[in-house]
Amino acid sequence: MTTQSEIILARYKRVEREADAFGRLIGVRKLKPSEQTKVAGYTADLSGADEVFTPDGRKVNFPHRIPLLVAAAVCEIDNLPIPFAKSRAELDAIYDRLDEEGLAAASRAVARLQVDAVTDPNDAAKN
Repeated sequence: MTTQSEIILARYKRVEREADAFGRLIGVRKLKPSEQTKVAGYTADLSGADEVFTPDGRKVNFPHRIPLLVAAAVCEIDNLPIPFAKSRAELDAIYDRLDEEGLAAASRAVARLQVDAVTDPNDAAKN
């Protein structure tokens, strides 16, 4: 029998993968609350946001910290494990390794994880 705690923890183990423009397979996972807090600490200097326009013309604020949160969610590239960053320098190294193409792929994969969590938070545990 699966306990509620196991269901909750299972969502942090699910890996969503997306190929980037170079053909690299980028794997991401949902960050635990403690990991989100660590990234916020690593990136305390990145306050504020830029105004950007969506494809349909809506103006939205895009926080400066978001790309590094996406980079922190990367757990594999081409099936090779990427450990969670233990410092800002390690996080920057992952970010630089991804570059624009990898970050775009990772962002799409993270978005799927978020949509799935909103749709049915227990699905990740069932799979």
